[in-house]
Amino acid sequence: MQILAPAKINLSLKILNKRKDGYHNIVSLFHKIKLYDEIIMEVKSTPIFSCKVSGNFNFPEKENLIFKAAELYSRYIQRGLCFSISCKKKIPQGSGLGGGSSDAAATLKAINLVMNNLCSDSELMTLAGKLGSDVPFFIDKSNMALITGRGEKIVKMPRNLENYWLVLVFPGFKVSSYEAYKKFDLLQASSEHTCLNEKTICDQLSLSPEFWDYTNDFEKIITKEYPLYNIIKEQMINLNALFYSLTGSGSAYFGVFSNQKAAETASESLNLHLPSHTHVKYCQL
Repeated sequence: MQILAPAKINLSLKILNKRKDGYHNIVSLFHKIKLYDEIIMEVKSTPIFSCKVSGNFNFPEKENLIFKAAELYSRYIQRGLCFSISCKKKIPQGSGLGGGSSDAAATLKAINLVMNNLCSDSELMTLAGKLGSDVPFFIDKSNMALITGRGEKIVKMPRNLENYWLVLVFPGFKVSSYEAYKKFDLLQASSEHTCLNEKTICDQLSLSPEFWDYTNDFEKIITKEYPLYNIIKEQMINLNALFYSLTGSGSAYFGVFSNQKAAETASESLNLHLPSHTHVKYCQL
């Protein structure tokens, strides 16, 4: 079984209050993009659960969300399953593009297909929520969605943005979401009322990207710590990006361009003008 796990960007990210469970309520606009990890899986029935995950990972296997997803599914259906899973990573880790969450969702979906859809879509969403805040979005069939709560409330957005292209800049370091939220809490900053944010986001979506007024609440925090982002932002402006922003809590920064040629040209220019430790990709939105 082979399945693709797409990355995502946050076109908008507003952080609200910290919840009693330790998570934060957010209002965000998620969009899946055409950058994928590739997961290849073999599943066999065995008396006890076992799972071998291979790929370019720099942390223990049992901390991998792919492993956790396989273990959770096996435990939920109360059957011993033996997994051999390989993951070809193209989504950089710690980039804010949701690679780990998408891998987990893809693992759940692939196992369920192998098991002849033993779990319903609703059950898969429940399992996804146990693995992480962003995982349910990757189970959901929406390409773009308004995300609220801690990430579990998903409302499909109807607009199609697939004619636009992205340029993604990876600055050569990772940003921990946990640490980014801690810094946000220290500032004791929170965005406006949820309903206002939701209405503003939905209203602006009808506009062309150059007129969007979307923001990411992490951007001010992260750019203070890493001045490189100011250089990236300046380059995006010079290259006439229609819209540009940090995604998630970083580290990736993106620009939206009108077509493939514009994105390709911008990518070449960024490679010339940014430090050598940065990495630039372009793909379709």
